[in-house]
Amino acid sequence: MSTMRSSNDHSVGNLLIRNARIWTRPGAPISQPRDVWVRNGRIEAIESSLDPSEGVPELDVNGRVVTAGFWNCHVHLTEPVWRGTSIEARRRQQDALDDMLSSRGFSSVVDLASPPHTTSSLIHQIETGRLRGPGVVTAGVGILPQRGTPFYIKADVPWFLRWKLPKPATASGARRAVAAQVRGGAGVVKLFTGSYVTPDRVKPMRHDVARAAVTEAHRHGLRVFAHTSDKAGTEVAIEAGVDALAHVPDSAEGTVPLLEDAARRGIRVVPTLHMFAATVRTDDDYLQPLYESLRSFVGAGGRVLFGTDVGYMRDRDTRGEFQAMEHSGLSVDDILRSLTVEPAEFFGDETAGTVEVTNRADLTVLDCSTNSPAGSDLADVHATIRSGEVIWQRT
Repeated sequence: MSTMRSSNDHSVGNLLIRNARIWTRPGAPISQPRDVWVRNGRIEAIESSLDPSEGVPELDVNGRVVTAGFWNCHVHLTEPVWRGTSIEARRRQQDALDDMLSSRGFSSVVDLASPPHTTSSLIHQIETGRLRGPGVVTAGVGILPQRGTPFYIKADVPWFLRWKLPKPATASGARRAVAAQVRGGAGVVKLFTGSYVTPDRVKPMRHDVARAAVTEAHRHGLRVFAHTSDKAGTEVAIEAGVDALAHVPDSAEGTVPLLEDAARRGIRVVPTLHMFAATVRTDDDYLQPLYESLRSFVGAGGRVLFGTDVGYMRDRDTRGEFQAMEHSGLSVDDILRSLTVEPAEFFGDETAGTVEVTNRADLTVLDCSTNSPAGSDLADVHATIRSGEVIWQRT
C-alpha cells in the first residue's frame, strides 16, 4: 500500500524521518540512528535527535538503512497499462508504478524508448500529483538504422505505424531525427547502433549517421545511449562518441577490447544482465561471456549505471540483476554507486546521489538494519521518498 500525497500544501516536501541509519554514499560507514529533517524537498538537517514541527508528517523507519534514492537507467513504458487517463486507468497505472518502480526504491528512472504520447501523459500525471511515482527522463522513440527495425518491435508496432519510427539514411536525416526528439520532450537520445532485424542478424547504423546524431544531441545538451548488440554495433557507438551503452553487447564475441576502450573514454555501461537470462537464454555458455564482459569493463576503470530493461522484461524484481552484478565481480558498494552516485554525476545533478544536508531528499529506505548489507538487501525496500514525499511505503 502506498502513502498518499498530502492535501496540505505547506507539508508537501516537508518530512521528519525518525531513527534512520544513514548510508551517506558508497564506501561510507552506516551511521547509528539519526533523524533527518526535510524542508521543501531538501535535506535541512541530520541530527541524533530533532524536535517535531507542527503539521509536518513523520516517518519512523525504526533503525532501517537509508540511502540516496535509486535510479533505474533502463526502463520502458510500453505496456498497455500506461494508456488512458480515466480514473480507472490511473488506478491501474498507480498499481503498476508501485510494483514496477517505486517499491523497488527508484526515485528516478530513464525511459529508453517508449511511445511518446503515452509517456508524456504519464510524466505529466506524475508531475502534477495525479499519480505518485519517480521522476522520468525519456528518450521518446529510439533512432534506428535505415531498414533496421528490430524484429521484436515488429511484433508490437502495427505495420502502418512503423514508417513513423526514425530510420535516417543520412547525417542530415540523423540531425533532423534528434531535433524532432528534442521538440517532443526527450531528455536523452537512444540510438540503435546495432539492431537485431532477425533473431540471428544485426544491422549496424552507418558511422556518419551515428556521429551526426551524437553531435546534434550534445549540441542540445542531451546524453546519448546506444543499443549495440554486437561487435560492429559497439564499434559504431564508440567511434560516434556516445555517452553510455544501454546493455553489454549480448553477442559478446570480440567485444571485450572494445568495452575496455569504452571504459578509457569514459563511456558508461548499463549491464541489464538479468534481462538476457530472463528473455533469451539461461545456459552458462551464453551468460558467462556477458559476465566476463562486464568484469573486464569494470577492471579497465569503467563506470556502471544500474538498469534492468523492465517494461520490456516482464520480471520486475531487481534481485536477479543485483545477483548477476555480484557474479560479475561488483561489490555491494559498486552496486550502490551504480544506483546513486554514478547516475547523478552522469546527468550533472549535484543535488542527488548522496544523503547530505542541502541535497534533494530523494531517498530509499531499505528493509534492513545491518552494518554490512549484501547486494540482495538492496532489493528489499521499505519506502521510497522523492523530494521529501513518500511515494511508496511497505505496510
